[in-house]
Amino acid sequence: MSNKERWLSSTALLISILPFIMIAIAMQMLPGKSIDDYTHAVMGMEHTLFWNDKYKFLYSGIIGLVPIVLIVLARVLKRRKLVERNFMYMIAAALILGVLFLLVDIYGVIYSIIHLRFDIFGRLEFFGAAAIAASLVVGMLANFLPILRRNDAIGIKNKYTLSDNRVWIKVHYVAADVYMITMFLFAMFSSILGIGLGFNYGWVHIVLWVVTVSGLLIWGRLYSRKVSLRLNKSQAEKSE
Repeated sequence: MSNKERWLSSTALLISILPFIMIAIAMQMLPGKSIDDYTHAVMGMEHTLFWNDKYKFLYSGIIGLVPIVLIVLARVLKRRKLVERNFMYMIAAALILGVLFLLVDIYGVIYSIIHLRFDIFGRLEFFGAAAIAASLVVGMLANFLPILRRNDAIGIKNKYTLSDNRVWIKVHYVAADVYMITMFLFAMFSSILGIGLGFNYGWVHIVLWVVTVSGLLIWGRLYSRKVSLRLNKSQAEKSE
C-alpha cells in the first residue's frame, strides 16, 4: 500500500467513525430517560423531537458505521492484491458516505443542543473527551511510521529494530496499521464507556488510555523480537 493510499484510507476511516463518536458523546448530555416531553413551537404547531429516548439517538451513529465496512473490505482486498485500481474508488465512496453521515449527525446534535438547551460544558466529560481526542491523533500519526528511517529519536526503538534495518522496516510497516486500528477502536470504546459512567469517573478513560498505549509498546517489542528471530532463521537456512 502506497503512502497516499494509506493516508486516504485512514482519513476516510477517521471521518467514518466520527459520527458514532460524536453521537456517543452527545448521549452523555441527553436526559437519562426520555425526551418525549420536550417540544418546541414551529409556525404555531407543537413538534416532538425525532429521538424519543436516549438510546434511540445512538441508532444514527450506528448507521454511520456503514462506510467502515467498505474501508475495511477495501484494505483487506488490497492487501491480498485482489483490487488495484478499484481500491481508490472504494475508499472515495466510503469517504463521501462518511462525510454525508457526519453532516447529518452534526445537524441532529446541534438541533438537540439548541432545543433542549444543553449545558455542554457542565455535562461533557472532559477526561473522556481528552482520551478520545488523543486516541484519534495518535491513530492518524501512526501513518508516519512506514516512512520513518532508522533513528534513535522517534519510532519503535529496541535492540531488534535498531540493530537490523530489515526489522525496523517490517515492524514499522505493520505497526502503522496496528496502532491506527487500536487507537480508533479505543476512541469508539471510550465513547461508549462514557455513556454508562458517571461524570465522577472520568479518570477511568485516562487510565485505560495509558494501559492501551503501554500494551502497544509491549506489543512493539515482542513483535520486533519475533520478526528478528524469523529473519535470522531464514538467513541461516539460506546460508546452509
